[in-house]
Amino acid sequence: MEVKIDILQAIKEGAGRPTHIMYRSNLSWSVMQGFIKTLEIQGLVQTDASERKKRYILTEKGERVLKTYLSMRTQFDSMIPVPVIQEHHE
Repeated sequence: MEVKIDILQAIKEGAGRPTHIMYRSNLSWSVMQGFIKTLEIQGLVQTDASERKKRYILTEKGERVLKTYLSMRTQFDSMIPVPVIQEHHE
């Protein structure tokens, strides 16, 4: 899931070209292609037909998923850790 989020975030930040996504996400070409295909099937990214070179953009659904994930991660990261109390047996 983290890899998919990394790809979505890279695209949102302007890395829409396949090679740019690959480098931003620190993936090999074949692995990145597999994830992109999955994200397309899930309706999270699509090919931008207005460009001469292949470029990916987030769909509305992709924007929502990324926003929701980042919001949840922020909430979890801001939680105060609860100390674990260990019982001592004598």
